[in-house]
Amino acid sequence: MVTDRPIHGVALGGASAEVGAVCQTVADRLAVDTGLLTSIWLERGGRLRCVAGTGDRPGREGVSPTAGAVGATFTADAETVAPEDWGRRDAAPAVGEACFPIRSDGCVIGVLEVRFAGPLRSNDLDRVRRAAAGLGDEIAALGGPPAESAAQRMLRHMTSLSALEDPAAIATAVLSAAIDLMGLESAALVRPVAGAEHAATPAAPGPLGAAPGPLDTALTATPAAAIGPLGTALADLPTDALAALTHPAGDAAEALVLHPGDDPTHPGLASLRGAGVRTLVAISLVAQGRPRGVLLLAGRAERRVPTEDVELLELLAAHAATCLRTADLMRSLRERAATDPLTGLGHHATFHEALARTHRRPQTAVVVVDLDGFKRINDTYGHQHGDQVLRAIAAALSGALRRGDTLFRIGGDEFAALLAVADADEALDAGTRLRAAVAKAGLGVTVSIGVAVPRPDEPDGELLGRADRALYRVKAMGRDGVAVAGPDGPESTRRDGVAVAGPDGPESTRCNGVAVAGPDAAESIGRDTLAVAGPDGPEPIGRAAGALTAHQAGT
Repeated sequence: MVTDRPIHGVALGGASAEVGAVCQTVADRLAVDTGLLTSIWLERGGRLRCVAGTGDRPGREGVSPTAGAVGATFTADAETVAPEDWGRRDAAPAVGEACFPIRSDGCVIGVLEVRFAGPLRSNDLDRVRRAAAGLGDEIAALGGPPAESAAQRMLRHMTSLSALEDPAAIATAVLSAAIDLMGLESAALVRPVAGAEHAATPAAPGPLGAAPGPLDTALTATPAAAIGPLGTALADLPTDALAALTHPAGDAAEALVLHPGDDPTHPGLASLRGAGVRTLVAISLVAQGRPRGVLLLAGRAERRVPTEDVELLELLAAHAATCLRTADLMRSLRERAATDPLTGLGHHATFHEALARTHRRPQTAVVVVDLDGFKRINDTYGHQHGDQVLRAIAAALSGALRRGDTLFRIGGDEFAALLAVADADEALDAGTRLRAAVAKAGLGVTVSIGVAVPRPDEPDGELLGRADRALYRVKAMGRDGVAVAGPDGPESTRRDGVAVAGPDGPESTRCNGVAVAGPDAAESIGRDTLAVAGPDGPEPIGRAAGALTAHQAGT
Protein backbone atom coordinates (compact mmCIF):
# COMPACT_ATOMS: atom_id res chain seq x y z
CA MET A 1 0.00 0.00 0.00
CA VAL A 2 1.50 3.32 -1.05
CA THR A 3 0.36 6.46 0.74
CA ASP A 4 1.30 10.11 0.54
CA ARG A 5 2.09 10.33 4.26
CA PRO A 6 4.04 8.29 6.82
CA ILE A 7 1.99 5.51 8.37
CA HIS A 8 2.16 5.39 12.15
CA GLY A 9 2.35 2.10 13.93
CA VAL A 10 4.48 -0.10 16.11
CA ALA A 11 8.22 0.16 15.66
CA LEU A 12 10.13 -2.58 13.86
CA GLY A 13 10.64 -5.68 15.98
CA GLY A 14 7.49 -5.30 18.06
CA ALA A 15 6.03 -2.63 20.28
CA SER A 16 8.31 -0.07 21.86
CA ALA A 17 9.09 -0.71 25.53
CA GLU A 18 6.46 1.72 26.83
CA VAL A 19 3.64 0.92 24.40
CA GLY A 20 4.34 -2.80 24.51
CA ALA A 21 4.28 -2.87 28.30
CA VAL A 22 1.02 -0.94 28.46
CA CYS A 23 -0.65 -3.26 25.93
CA GLN A 24 0.46 -6.41 27.73
CA THR A 25 -0.70 -5.00 31.10
CA VAL A 26 -4.18 -4.33 29.71
CA ALA A 27 -4.36 -7.83 28.19
CA ASP A 28 -3.31 -9.48 31.47
CA ARG A 29 -5.78 -7.43 33.51
CA LEU A 30 -8.68 -8.36 31.22
CA ALA A 31 -7.74 -12.02 31.43
CA VAL A 32 -7.90 -11.88 35.24
CA ASP A 33 -11.13 -9.86 35.42
CA THR A 34 -13.12 -11.63 32.70
CA GLY A 35 -11.33 -14.90 31.95
CA LEU A 36 -11.40 -13.97 28.26
CA LEU A 37 -8.56 -14.63 25.85
CA THR A 38 -7.28 -11.21 24.77
CA SER A 39 -5.27 -10.02 21.76
CA ILE A 40 -4.23 -6.43 21.05
CA TRP A 41 -3.61 -5.37 17.46
CA LEU A 42 -1.89 -2.16 16.42
CA GLU A 43 -1.59 -0.86 12.86
CA ARG A 44 1.86 -0.78 11.31
CA GLY A 45 2.79 -0.36 7.67
CA GLY A 46 -0.76 -0.81 6.45
CA ARG A 47 -1.33 -4.05 8.39
CA LEU A 48 -2.59 -4.94 11.84
CA ARG A 49 0.03 -6.57 14.07
CA CYS A 50 -0.69 -8.59 17.21
CA VAL A 51 1.58 -6.95 19.81
CA ALA A 52 0.20 -8.35 23.06
CA GLY A 53 -2.14 -11.06 24.29
CA THR A 54 -2.95 -13.88 26.68
CA GLY A 55 -3.38 -17.60 26.32
CA ASP A 56 -3.00 -19.05 22.86
CA ARG A 57 -2.29 -15.90 20.87
CA PRO A 58 -3.31 -15.95 17.21
CA GLY A 59 -0.69 -17.33 14.86
CA ARG A 60 -1.32 -14.49 12.43
CA GLU A 61 1.20 -11.73 13.06
CA GLY A 62 -0.13 -9.39 10.39
CA VAL A 63 -3.60 -9.14 8.88
CA SER A 64 -5.16 -6.85 6.31
CA PRO A 65 -7.23 -3.94 7.66
CA THR A 66 -10.16 -5.39 5.73
CA ALA A 67 -9.87 -9.03 6.83
CA GLY A 68 -12.17 -10.65 9.37
CA ALA A 69 -13.75 -9.12 12.44
CA VAL A 70 -10.49 -7.41 13.46
CA GLY A 71 -10.12 -5.74 10.08
CA ALA A 72 -13.80 -4.78 9.92
CA THR A 73 -13.59 -3.13 13.34
CA PHE A 74 -10.47 -1.17 12.38
CA THR A 75 -11.77 -0.03 9.00
CA ALA A 76 -15.30 0.88 10.11
CA ASP A 77 -14.30 2.26 13.54
CA ALA A 78 -17.16 0.22 15.02
CA GLU A 79 -17.54 -2.59 17.52
CA THR A 80 -17.96 -6.12 16.15
CA VAL A 81 -19.42 -9.09 18.06
CA ALA A 82 -19.83 -12.54 16.53
CA PRO A 83 -21.94 -14.57 16.79
CA GLU A 84 -24.72 -12.07 17.37
CA ASP A 85 -26.69 -14.39 19.73
CA TRP A 86 -23.85 -14.46 22.32
CA GLY A 87 -26.18 -13.19 25.10
CA ARG A 88 -28.78 -15.96 24.84
CA ARG A 89 -28.47 -18.48 27.66
CA ASP A 90 -30.21 -21.14 25.58
CA ALA A 91 -27.75 -20.77 22.70
CA ALA A 92 -25.44 -23.67 22.05
CA PRO A 93 -21.90 -23.09 23.35
CA ALA A 94 -19.74 -21.69 20.60
CA VAL A 95 -16.49 -19.81 20.20
CA GLY A 96 -17.30 -16.13 19.86
CA GLU A 97 -15.28 -13.01 19.15
CA ALA A 98 -15.70 -9.36 20.12
CA CYS A 99 -13.57 -6.52 18.78
CA PHE A 100 -13.37 -2.91 19.93
CA PRO A 101 -11.48 -0.05 18.21
CA ILE A 102 -8.55 1.51 20.03
CA ARG A 103 -8.51 5.28 19.44
CA SER A 104 -5.72 7.77 20.04
CA ASP A 105 -6.11 11.50 19.35
CA GLY A 106 -9.32 10.81 17.43
CA CYS A 107 -7.80 8.20 15.10
CA VAL A 108 -8.22 4.43 15.16
CA ILE A 109 -4.78 2.95 15.81
CA GLY A 110 -5.69 -0.64 16.58
CA VAL A 111 -8.19 -3.21 17.83
CA LEU A 112 -8.72 -4.95 21.18
CA GLU A 113 -10.02 -8.48 20.50
CA VAL A 114 -11.42 -10.99 23.00
CA ARG A 115 -12.49 -14.57 22.33
CA PHE A 116 -14.95 -16.57 24.40
CA ALA A 117 -16.73 -19.91 24.55
CA GLY A 118 -20.40 -19.90 25.48
CA PRO A 119 -22.49 -17.03 26.84
CA LEU A 120 -20.81 -13.97 28.36
CA ARG A 121 -21.59 -12.32 31.65
CA SER A 122 -23.63 -9.15 31.37
CA ASN A 123 -20.76 -6.78 32.16
CA ASP A 124 -17.90 -8.53 30.32
CA LEU A 125 -18.19 -6.51 27.11
CA ASP A 126 -18.53 -3.27 29.06
CA ARG A 127 -15.20 -4.04 30.74
CA VAL A 128 -13.55 -4.75 27.36
CA ARG A 129 -14.99 -1.55 25.93
CA ARG A 130 -13.61 0.51 28.82
CA ALA A 131 -10.25 -1.26 28.54
CA ALA A 132 -10.00 -0.32 24.83
CA ALA A 133 -10.78 3.32 25.59
CA GLY A 134 -8.30 3.41 28.46
CA LEU A 135 -5.57 1.79 26.37
CA GLY A 136 -6.00 4.43 23.68
CA ASP A 137 -5.64 7.19 26.30
CA GLU A 138 -2.48 5.62 27.75
CA ILE A 139 -0.89 5.26 24.28
CA ALA A 140 -1.74 8.90 23.55
CA ALA A 141 -0.10 9.94 26.85
CA LEU A 142 3.06 8.17 25.71
CA GLY A 143 3.09 10.27 22.53
CA GLY A 144 1.11 7.89 20.37
CA PRO A 145 2.27 4.75 18.65
CA PRO A 146 5.84 5.05 17.33
CA ALA A 147 6.10 5.99 13.67
CA GLU A 148 7.50 3.54 11.20
CA SER A 149 11.23 3.73 10.83
CA ALA A 150 12.61 5.10 7.58
CA ALA A 151 13.81 1.62 6.65
CA GLN A 152 10.32 0.19 7.18
CA ARG A 153 8.71 2.84 5.00
CA MET A 154 11.36 2.38 2.33
CA LEU A 155 10.84 -1.38 2.17
CA ARG A 156 7.08 -0.97 2.06
CA HIS A 157 7.28 1.46 -0.86
CA MET A 158 9.75 -0.75 -2.74
CA THR A 159 7.49 -3.77 -2.28
CA SER A 160 4.51 -1.83 -3.60
CA LEU A 161 6.48 -0.57 -6.62
CA SER A 162 7.61 -4.10 -7.48
CA ALA A 163 3.98 -5.20 -7.80
CA LEU A 164 3.10 -2.54 -10.40
CA GLU A 165 3.30 -3.00 -14.18
CA ASP A 166 1.78 0.19 -15.59
CA PRO A 167 4.37 3.00 -16.05
CA ALA A 168 1.82 5.66 -15.08
CA ALA A 169 0.99 3.84 -11.83
CA ILE A 170 4.69 3.43 -11.09
CA ALA A 171 5.28 7.15 -11.65
CA THR A 172 2.50 8.11 -9.24
CA ALA A 173 3.70 5.63 -6.61
CA VAL A 174 7.29 6.89 -6.88
CA LEU A 175 6.16 10.46 -6.19
CA SER A 176 4.13 9.42 -3.13
CA ALA A 177 7.05 7.39 -1.81
CA ALA A 178 9.56 10.20 -2.38
CA ILE A 179 7.39 12.74 -0.55
CA ASP A 180 6.91 10.31 2.33
CA LEU A 181 10.64 9.65 2.65
CA MET A 182 11.88 13.22 2.13
CA GLY A 183 9.21 15.20 3.95
CA LEU A 184 8.87 17.67 1.06
CA GLU A 185 5.46 18.70 -0.21
CA SER A 186 5.61 18.43 -4.01
CA ALA A 187 7.16 16.15 -6.61
CA ALA A 188 7.20 15.50 -10.34
CA LEU A 189 8.59 12.77 -12.56
CA VAL A 190 9.75 13.69 -16.05
CA ARG A 191 10.40 10.81 -18.46
CA PRO A 192 12.16 10.63 -21.85
CA VAL A 193 9.85 10.67 -24.83
CA ALA A 194 9.03 7.08 -25.89
CA GLY A 195 11.95 5.72 -27.91
CA ALA A 196 14.20 8.72 -27.24
CA GLU A 197 16.31 6.84 -24.72
CA HIS A 198 17.41 4.41 -27.42
CA ALA A 199 18.60 7.20 -29.68
CA ALA A 200 20.22 9.28 -26.96
CA THR A 201 23.97 9.73 -26.90
CA PRO A 202 26.01 11.35 -24.16
CA ALA A 203 27.93 14.50 -24.85
CA ALA A 204 31.54 14.13 -25.91
CA PRO A 205 33.83 13.27 -23.00
CA GLY A 206 36.02 15.99 -21.58
CA PRO A 207 39.75 15.86 -21.03
CA LEU A 208 41.37 13.02 -19.15
CA GLY A 209 38.32 10.83 -19.65
CA ALA A 210 35.99 13.08 -17.68
CA ALA A 211 32.40 11.90 -17.33
CA PRO A 212 30.04 12.83 -20.16
CA GLY A 213 27.64 15.71 -19.82
CA PRO A 214 23.84 15.63 -19.48
CA LEU A 215 22.01 13.22 -21.71
CA ASP A 216 20.29 14.60 -24.79
CA THR A 217 17.10 12.90 -23.67
CA ALA A 218 16.59 15.65 -21.11
CA LEU A 219 15.70 17.84 -24.06
CA THR A 220 13.06 15.39 -25.32
CA ALA A 221 11.22 14.66 -22.11
CA THR A 222 7.60 14.79 -21.04
CA PRO A 223 6.00 15.00 -17.57
CA ALA A 224 4.77 11.60 -16.39
CA ALA A 225 3.20 12.63 -13.07
CA ALA A 226 3.13 15.54 -10.63
CA ILE A 227 1.61 16.02 -7.18
CA GLY A 228 1.56 18.77 -4.58
CA PRO A 229 1.19 22.56 -4.79
CA LEU A 230 4.49 22.95 -6.66
CA GLY A 231 4.01 19.91 -8.88
CA THR A 232 2.95 21.89 -11.94
CA ALA A 233 5.95 24.22 -11.68
CA LEU A 234 8.26 21.21 -11.50
CA ALA A 235 6.63 19.48 -14.44
CA ASP A 236 6.89 22.66 -16.54
CA LEU A 237 10.59 23.18 -15.82
CA PRO A 238 12.33 24.50 -18.97
CA THR A 239 14.36 21.96 -20.88
CA ASP A 240 17.64 23.82 -20.36
CA ALA A 241 17.15 23.73 -16.60
CA LEU A 242 16.21 20.06 -16.74
CA ALA A 243 19.32 19.33 -18.78
CA ALA A 244 21.48 21.08 -16.17
CA LEU A 245 19.94 18.96 -13.41
CA THR A 246 20.30 15.65 -15.26
CA HIS A 247 23.31 13.53 -14.47
CA PRO A 248 25.01 11.27 -16.99
CA ALA A 249 23.87 7.70 -17.24
CA GLY A 250 25.88 5.25 -15.20
CA ASP A 251 25.54 2.42 -12.74
CA ALA A 252 23.98 4.77 -10.20
CA ALA A 253 22.68 8.31 -9.90
CA GLU A 254 23.37 10.90 -7.23
CA ALA A 255 20.89 13.40 -5.88
CA LEU A 256 21.37 17.12 -6.42
CA VAL A 257 20.11 19.39 -3.62
CA LEU A 258 19.64 23.08 -4.44
CA HIS A 259 18.14 26.18 -2.91
CA PRO A 260 16.89 28.12 -5.96
CA GLY A 261 16.44 31.33 -3.99
CA ASP A 262 20.18 31.55 -3.27
CA ASP A 263 21.69 29.65 -6.22
CA PRO A 264 22.01 31.70 -9.42
CA THR A 265 24.43 29.24 -11.04
CA HIS A 266 21.84 26.87 -12.49
CA PRO A 267 20.07 28.22 -15.59
CA GLY A 268 16.31 28.18 -15.89
CA LEU A 269 15.49 28.03 -12.19
CA ALA A 270 13.92 31.48 -12.20
CA SER A 271 10.49 29.95 -12.85
CA LEU A 272 10.85 27.78 -9.75
CA ARG A 273 11.95 30.73 -7.66
CA GLY A 274 8.93 32.64 -8.90
CA ALA A 275 6.66 29.72 -7.96
CA GLY A 276 7.99 29.79 -4.40
CA VAL A 277 10.41 26.86 -4.51
CA ARG A 278 13.06 27.25 -1.83
CA THR A 279 14.34 23.68 -1.63
CA LEU A 280 14.84 21.53 -4.73
CA VAL A 281 16.04 17.94 -4.98
CA ALA A 282 16.71 16.35 -8.36
CA ILE A 283 17.86 12.84 -9.13
CA SER A 284 18.14 10.86 -12.35
CA LEU A 285 16.47 7.47 -12.66
CA VAL A 286 19.01 5.26 -14.42
CA ALA A 287 18.75 1.55 -15.22
CA GLN A 288 21.16 -0.48 -17.32
CA GLY A 289 23.02 2.68 -18.27
CA ARG A 290 19.97 4.36 -19.78
CA PRO A 291 17.89 7.20 -18.35
CA ARG A 292 14.36 6.33 -17.28
CA GLY A 293 13.42 9.76 -15.98
CA VAL A 294 14.25 12.61 -13.63
CA LEU A 295 12.66 12.82 -10.19
CA LEU A 296 12.15 16.33 -8.84
CA LEU A 297 11.06 17.25 -5.30
CA ALA A 298 10.41 20.72 -3.96
CA GLY A 299 9.45 22.56 -0.79
CA ARG A 300 8.40 26.12 -0.10
CA ALA A 301 10.65 26.41 2.95
CA GLU A 302 14.42 26.35 2.81
CA ARG A 303 15.64 23.33 4.73
CA ARG A 304 18.70 21.18 5.04
CA VAL A 305 18.20 17.72 3.59
CA PRO A 306 19.91 15.11 5.81
CA THR A 307 22.39 12.80 4.16
CA GLU A 308 20.39 9.81 5.41
CA ASP A 309 17.32 11.04 3.51
CA VAL A 310 19.36 11.57 0.35
CA GLU A 311 20.68 8.02 0.58
CA LEU A 312 17.15 6.65 0.87
CA LEU A 313 16.07 8.73 -2.11
CA GLU A 314 18.94 7.38 -4.19
CA LEU A 315 17.92 3.82 -3.33
CA LEU A 316 14.30 4.61 -4.20
CA ALA A 317 15.37 6.17 -7.51
CA ALA A 318 17.46 3.14 -8.44
CA HIS A 319 14.59 0.77 -7.64
CA ALA A 320 12.05 2.96 -9.44
CA ALA A 321 14.28 3.07 -12.53
CA THR A 322 14.43 -0.72 -12.58
CA CYS A 323 10.65 -0.96 -12.20
CA LEU A 324 10.12 1.51 -15.06
CA ARG A 325 12.58 -0.40 -17.24
CA THR A 326 10.73 -3.64 -16.55
CA ALA A 327 7.39 -1.99 -17.31
CA ASP A 328 8.76 -0.55 -20.55
CA LEU A 329 10.10 -3.95 -21.57
CA MET A 330 6.78 -5.63 -20.80
CA ARG A 331 4.90 -3.02 -22.82
CA SER A 332 7.35 -3.49 -25.69
CA LEU A 333 6.91 -7.27 -25.57
CA ARG A 334 3.12 -6.92 -25.60
CA GLU A 335 3.32 -4.59 -28.58
CA ARG A 336 5.63 -6.98 -30.42
CA ALA A 337 3.34 -9.88 -29.66
CA ALA A 338 0.40 -7.93 -31.11
CA THR A 339 2.09 -6.58 -34.24
CA ASP A 340 3.57 -7.79 -37.49
CA PRO A 341 7.35 -7.26 -37.25
CA LEU A 342 7.73 -6.32 -40.92
CA THR A 343 5.11 -3.58 -41.16
CA GLY A 344 4.36 -2.69 -37.54
CA LEU A 345 0.66 -3.33 -38.14
CA GLY A 346 -1.56 -5.61 -36.11
CA HIS A 347 -1.42 -9.24 -37.24
CA HIS A 348 -3.99 -11.96 -37.88
CA ALA A 349 -4.86 -12.61 -34.21
CA THR A 350 -5.00 -8.90 -33.42
CA PHE A 351 -7.39 -8.38 -36.33
CA HIS A 352 -9.81 -11.02 -35.10
CA GLU A 353 -9.71 -9.60 -31.56
CA ALA A 354 -10.47 -6.13 -32.91
CA LEU A 355 -13.22 -7.51 -35.15
CA ALA A 356 -14.89 -9.14 -32.13
CA ARG A 357 -14.88 -5.80 -30.31
CA THR A 358 -16.55 -3.95 -33.18
CA HIS A 359 -19.93 -5.50 -32.38
CA ARG A 360 -20.51 -2.37 -30.33
CA ARG A 361 -20.22 -0.46 -33.62
CA PRO A 362 -22.43 -2.37 -36.07
CA GLN A 363 -21.50 -0.13 -39.03
CA THR A 364 -17.86 -1.15 -39.07
CA ALA A 365 -17.01 -2.41 -42.53
CA VAL A 366 -14.49 -5.20 -43.06
CA VAL A 367 -12.07 -4.58 -45.92
CA VAL A 368 -9.82 -7.35 -47.27
CA VAL A 369 -6.90 -6.31 -49.52
CA ASP A 370 -4.83 -8.72 -51.59
CA LEU A 371 -1.78 -7.78 -53.66
CA ASP A 372 -2.10 -8.84 -57.29
CA GLY A 373 0.69 -11.08 -58.57
CA PHE A 374 2.90 -10.58 -55.53
CA LYS A 375 4.49 -14.00 -55.94
CA ARG A 376 5.87 -12.86 -59.28
CA ILE A 377 7.54 -9.89 -57.57
CA ASN A 378 9.25 -12.16 -55.04
CA ASP A 379 10.33 -14.60 -57.74
CA THR A 380 11.66 -11.87 -60.03
CA TYR A 381 13.28 -9.38 -57.65
CA GLY A 382 13.82 -11.40 -54.48
CA HIS A 383 12.23 -11.44 -51.06
CA GLN A 384 14.07 -8.38 -49.79
CA HIS A 385 12.48 -6.30 -52.53
CA GLY A 386 9.18 -7.98 -51.74
CA ASP A 387 9.51 -6.93 -48.10
CA GLN A 388 10.14 -3.35 -49.18
CA VAL A 389 7.00 -3.45 -51.32
CA LEU A 390 4.94 -4.79 -48.40
CA ARG A 391 6.18 -2.02 -46.11
CA ALA A 392 5.41 0.58 -48.77
CA ILE A 393 1.94 -0.88 -49.33
CA ALA A 394 1.29 -0.76 -45.58
CA ALA A 395 2.36 2.89 -45.50
CA ALA A 396 0.19 3.78 -48.48
CA LEU A 397 -2.88 2.06 -47.07
CA SER A 398 -2.33 3.57 -43.62
CA GLY A 399 -2.11 7.02 -45.15
CA ALA A 400 -5.54 6.58 -46.74
CA LEU A 401 -7.27 5.67 -43.47
CA ARG A 402 -9.37 8.08 -41.50
CA ARG A 403 -9.21 8.62 -37.77
CA GLY A 404 -10.66 5.61 -36.00
CA ASP A 405 -9.94 3.18 -38.87
CA THR A 406 -7.47 0.34 -38.27
CA LEU A 407 -5.23 -1.59 -40.66
CA PHE A 408 -3.78 -5.09 -40.19
CA ARG A 409 -1.52 -7.45 -42.09
CA ILE A 410 -3.28 -10.80 -41.87
CA GLY A 411 -1.16 -12.87 -44.25
CA GLY A 412 1.84 -12.85 -46.54
CA ASP A 413 0.41 -10.41 -49.10
CA GLU A 414 -2.98 -9.83 -47.49
CA PHE A 415 -4.14 -6.86 -45.47
CA ALA A 416 -7.42 -6.14 -43.70
CA ALA A 417 -8.96 -2.97 -42.36
CA LEU A 418 -11.83 -2.12 -40.04
CA LEU A 419 -13.53 1.08 -41.23
CA ALA A 420 -16.29 3.07 -39.56
CA VAL A 421 -18.90 3.73 -42.27
CA ALA A 422 -22.50 4.85 -42.53
CA ASP A 423 -23.54 2.51 -45.33
CA ALA A 424 -22.33 0.37 -48.24
CA ASP A 425 -21.78 3.41 -50.47
CA GLU A 426 -19.37 4.94 -47.97
CA ALA A 427 -17.68 1.54 -47.63
CA LEU A 428 -17.17 1.46 -51.42
CA ASP A 429 -15.72 4.97 -51.33
CA ALA A 430 -13.33 3.93 -48.56
CA GLY A 431 -12.20 0.84 -50.47
CA THR A 432 -11.71 2.93 -53.63
CA ARG A 433 -9.61 5.39 -51.62
CA LEU A 434 -7.36 2.57 -50.43
CA ARG A 435 -6.91 1.26 -53.97
CA ALA A 436 -6.11 4.75 -55.26
CA ALA A 437 -3.50 5.24 -52.51
CA VAL A 438 -1.64 2.13 -53.65
CA ALA A 439 -1.82 3.23 -57.29
CA LYS A 440 -0.53 6.70 -56.39
CA ALA A 441 2.44 5.19 -54.54
CA GLY A 442 3.79 3.93 -57.89
CA LEU A 443 5.04 0.62 -56.55
CA GLY A 444 4.41 -1.35 -59.70
CA VAL A 445 1.76 -3.47 -58.03
CA THR A 446 -2.04 -3.34 -57.89
CA VAL A 447 -4.50 -4.54 -55.25
CA SER A 448 -7.85 -6.31 -55.27
CA ILE A 449 -10.20 -5.28 -52.48
CA GLY A 450 -13.32 -6.89 -51.05
CA VAL A 451 -15.60 -4.99 -48.67
CA ALA A 452 -18.49 -6.15 -46.50
CA VAL A 453 -20.79 -4.16 -44.22
CA PRO A 454 -22.19 -6.24 -41.32
CA ARG A 455 -25.78 -7.39 -41.24
CA PRO A 456 -27.67 -7.37 -37.92
CA ASP A 457 -26.34 -10.07 -35.55
CA GLU A 458 -24.06 -11.45 -38.26
CA PRO A 459 -21.26 -13.68 -36.90
CA ASP A 460 -17.70 -12.54 -37.53
CA GLY A 461 -16.94 -15.56 -39.70
CA GLU A 462 -19.83 -14.88 -42.06
CA LEU A 463 -18.96 -11.19 -42.34
CA LEU A 464 -15.34 -11.98 -43.15
CA GLY A 465 -16.44 -14.69 -45.58
CA ARG A 466 -18.58 -12.20 -47.53
CA ALA A 467 -15.64 -9.79 -47.75
CA ASP A 468 -13.45 -12.64 -49.01
CA ARG A 469 -16.00 -13.61 -51.67
CA ALA A 470 -16.20 -10.01 -52.83
CA LEU A 471 -12.41 -10.07 -53.15
CA TYR A 472 -12.57 -13.30 -55.18
CA ARG A 473 -15.07 -11.62 -57.48
CA VAL A 474 -12.60 -8.81 -58.17
CA LYS A 475 -9.88 -11.35 -58.89
CA ALA A 476 -12.18 -13.09 -61.39
CA MET A 477 -12.87 -9.76 -63.13
CA GLY A 478 -9.21 -9.13 -63.78
CA ARG A 479 -7.90 -7.78 -60.45
CA ASP A 480 -7.13 -4.13 -59.55
CA GLY A 481 -10.62 -3.26 -58.33
CA VAL A 482 -12.97 -2.90 -55.38
CA ALA A 483 -16.10 -4.94 -54.69
CA VAL A 484 -18.74 -4.46 -52.00
CA ALA A 485 -20.63 -7.57 -50.93
CA GLY A 486 -24.40 -7.26 -51.06
CA PRO A 487 -26.48 -7.66 -47.91
CA ASP A 488 -29.00 -10.34 -48.91
CA GLY A 489 -27.23 -13.63 -49.62
CA PRO A 490 -24.05 -15.52 -50.37
CA GLU A 491 -22.01 -14.40 -53.36
CA SER A 492 -22.34 -17.76 -55.05
CA THR A 493 -26.02 -17.08 -55.79
CA ARG A 494 -24.86 -14.35 -58.19
CA ARG A 495 -27.68 -12.16 -56.86
CA ASP A 496 -25.69 -10.05 -54.43
CA GLY A 497 -25.16 -6.48 -55.46
CA VAL A 498 -21.43 -6.10 -56.06
CA ALA A 499 -20.01 -2.72 -57.04
CA VAL A 500 -16.60 -2.85 -58.73
CA ALA A 501 -14.55 0.31 -59.19
CA GLY A 502 -12.12 -0.22 -62.04
CA PRO A 503 -8.71 1.32 -62.55
CA ASP A 504 -9.45 4.20 -64.90
CA GLY A 505 -12.82 5.79 -64.47
CA PRO A 506 -16.24 5.86 -62.87
CA GLU A 507 -18.10 4.42 -65.86
CA SER A 508 -19.96 1.26 -64.98
CA THR A 509 -21.92 -1.52 -66.56
CA ARG A 510 -24.60 -3.47 -64.69
CA CYS A 511 -24.66 -7.22 -65.00
CA ASN A 512 -26.91 -9.26 -62.77
CA GLY A 513 -26.44 -6.89 -59.85
CA VAL A 514 -22.74 -6.38 -60.71
CA ALA A 515 -21.53 -2.90 -61.62
CA VAL A 516 -18.25 -2.96 -63.57
CA ALA A 517 -16.13 0.08 -64.41
CA GLY A 518 -14.03 -0.69 -67.44
CA PRO A 519 -10.79 1.05 -68.37
CA ASP A 520 -12.36 3.14 -71.12
CA ALA A 521 -16.14 3.05 -71.06
CA ALA A 522 -19.09 0.97 -69.97
CA GLU A 523 -19.76 -2.14 -72.03
CA SER A 524 -22.56 -4.66 -71.86
CA ILE A 525 -21.84 -8.09 -70.53
CA GLY A 526 -24.00 -11.14 -70.71
CA ARG A 527 -26.17 -12.19 -67.79
CA ASP A 528 -24.13 -15.25 -66.86
CA THR A 529 -20.62 -13.83 -67.23
CA LEU A 530 -18.33 -11.59 -65.21
CA ALA A 531 -15.94 -8.93 -66.47
CA VAL A 532 -12.15 -9.03 -66.65
CA ALA A 533 -10.38 -5.68 -66.63
CA GLY A 534 -7.67 -6.60 -69.12
CA PRO A 535 -5.19 -4.35 -70.84
CA ASP A 536 -7.54 -3.59 -73.74
CA GLY A 537 -10.96 -3.71 -72.15
CA PRO A 538 -13.32 -6.00 -70.25
CA GLU A 539 -13.58 -9.54 -71.47
CA PRO A 540 -16.16 -12.18 -70.55
CA ILE A 541 -15.22 -15.15 -68.43
CA GLY A 542 -17.09 -17.96 -66.72
CA ARG A 543 -19.18 -17.92 -63.58
CA ALA A 544 -18.11 -16.76 -60.13
CA ALA A 545 -16.70 -20.19 -59.36
CA GLY A 546 -13.82 -19.25 -61.60
CA ALA A 547 -12.89 -16.58 -59.06
CA LEU A 548 -12.14 -19.22 -56.46
CA THR A 549 -10.00 -21.18 -58.89
CA ALA A 550 -8.06 -18.10 -59.91
CA HIS A 551 -7.46 -17.02 -56.30
CA GLN A 552 -6.33 -20.44 -55.25
CA ALA A 553 -3.89 -20.44 -58.14
CA GLY A 554 -2.10 -17.47 -56.60
CA THR A 555 -3.37 -14.73 -58.87
